[in-house]
Amino acid sequence: MRLPVLIAFLLTSLIAACAAPPPPTPAPVTPSPTAVVLNEVMFTELGVRLLLPDGWQSRVEGSALRIAPDAAALATSVINAPVIALDTTPLAALTAQYGPAAANPETVFELASSAIQSAGYTIAPTQAVQIGATQGLAADLSGPASAGRLWVLVDGMRVVRVLAQAAAADWEAEQPIIERIVASLEVLPLPTPTPTPVDVAAQPQIVRSGPPGFVLRLGGRSGPANSRFVAVRGLAAAPDGTLYLAESGRGIWVFAPDGTLRTTFGADELLDAYDVALGPNGDLYVADYGRNAIVRFSADGAFRGRWGGHGDAPDQFGLSAPQRIAVGADGSVYALDTRPGPDGLAASSIVRFSAEGRLLERIALPPDLAPADVVVDRSGAIYLAESFAGAIVKLAPDGSVLARWGDPANPAQLAAPVLDIDRAGYLYLATYAGTILRLAPDGTIVARGGAPAAPGSIPNPGELSLPNGIVAAPGGVVWVSDNSGEYSAVTAFRLQTDADALATTIALTPVAEAPPSETVQQWVASATASSFYAPDYDPSGVVGPPDVPECQDSPNAWAPATPGSRETLTVSFADPVFATGLIIYQNHQPGSITLVELIDEQGTAKVVYRAEPAPAPECPFALTIAVEQTLTRIVGARITLDQRDGSWSEIDAVALIGVP
Repeated sequence: MRLPVLIAFLLTSLIAACAAPPPPTPAPVTPSPTAVVLNEVMFTELGVRLLLPDGWQSRVEGSALRIAPDAAALATSVINAPVIALDTTPLAALTAQYGPAAANPETVFELASSAIQSAGYTIAPTQAVQIGATQGLAADLSGPASAGRLWVLVDGMRVVRVLAQAAAADWEAEQPIIERIVASLEVLPLPTPTPTPVDVAAQPQIVRSGPPGFVLRLGGRSGPANSRFVAVRGLAAAPDGTLYLAESGRGIWVFAPDGTLRTTFGADELLDAYDVALGPNGDLYVADYGRNAIVRFSADGAFRGRWGGHGDAPDQFGLSAPQRIAVGADGSVYALDTRPGPDGLAASSIVRFSAEGRLLERIALPPDLAPADVVVDRSGAIYLAESFAGAIVKLAPDGSVLARWGDPANPAQLAAPVLDIDRAGYLYLATYAGTILRLAPDGTIVARGGAPAAPGSIPNPGELSLPNGIVAAPGGVVWVSDNSGEYSAVTAFRLQTDADALATTIALTPVAEAPPSETVQQWVASATASSFYAPDYDPSGVVGPPDVPECQDSPNAWAPATPGSRETLTVSFADPVFATGLIIYQNHQPGSITLVELIDEQGTAKVVYRAEPAPAPECPFALTIAVEQTLTRIVGARITLDQRDGSWSEIDAVALIGVP
């Protein structure tokens, strides 16, 4: 059974063992380790050099290296002959994910050994080691079928992890030659990086500190030229929080919810991307202002079609369109168009296409409307941002006016160039005044955010100059694109709700749904552990709500196989949420929890709790861990127990709290 990839930067294959492996084959008679001739082998991709015995085989996969005496041992997943796995990770990548503490061997060793223990292995106490000029930690490990040793080395620029294993019966005999190989390890100086080609997008600068309500900002004036936006425009967000940005320079930029650049696409197919909308099946539609067309892409960025073009035909656009598009619940694509009317004056209309680009209808708009943006709700009602009049106009599917919100005496309040709508029917607009508003379905302002930048200045975090796109993303995050001269950036906000206004509008308009921002609590759906006391104290004891009354030893909870050990419990939850907290219920000898990590849908683990083992002040004890709402959806957690003081802890249940 192979160990699943629990932490993205760990060894590609930390442990490869079977639940019931075949008995080890008899080891052939080999010369004394000191008599074995070692030859130097350079692994340039990883930046290391090793001495290997004649005939030994190696394989490099990404940042991981696997070494074994022959090709058969290299390929098999059953540990019989000795196998060495090694990988390297830039130290900057670890500190970016886990903070400055990841720069020391103790933290990295704790993460690596947690994964190994999850596979059923026991880790001995660590020992300080030095290999060449690189210092670190090492410890022996043992399991039911194999034994070995783990080294973690940190040289100031990189982390090197080495895991050596052999069949349990053969480890003592194989250890001397393995120790000689590892002792020969040399970490080479980092090469001068090759400049990134200018036509390949690089990660934009991420700013994470700002005023209340500010989450993060991407872009600005700093960083290499290929990491800066030319002009950010329309936005769309997937159900998992993935952000799509229409940008005039490189088409569509795709970001993880935490701002990490995943990819770009469409640079060859799009002349000037102005807006992007997400279809119900995951396809993306882009308003290509440069070609007066709409372009369709699959979710992974593959080109799927183009239609429109400049002209007077019903399925074509005027010279200044389309700039804004929207997609309805049925997959219909709506685009704003402006062209000369019968009297020669500019007239606005909405062109509706099928998902494949077939013209369905043109919806004429009242002559007094010159909308800047368009969105469509789940019922087919159309909303327009009428920025010059400072109003939001609601239309029936046939274009007749149903409602109009805005104060003629204060037109700047709702004067917005961009508009979005969430599944509950709440509208979001970023105004020319530099504020972000959330409107209930009856037009009441129920939340605010953002602040205007000083005229002629570069906006500070949380400030807006000229909004050019907005999207209400999952987890209560609102993204706004913004341009100001050479400055171009995208900012994530969490708006401040006006509780009284929200309560009033819900009370007066019973059909209105509250925005999906309330937290929910759920219990563990499944669990695994590094060990358990058989047969009754298995990890299934933490599934569901607490069921151990008071402080007592109980087979209804999970307990490690033995006291005095270091163990891990990994739990999974049925519904992904943007997490805000975790509660761990301990029913026997609580206080041994030293590390808690949240695991998102990509398998990335984030440390949210660290402590030294100490008896809890009460028993039973519920350890409550509050976290700032995560930007990625959480599906699991890993809990580390350090009971090497001789205690024997038990965990009854784990609750995950978060926003659906």
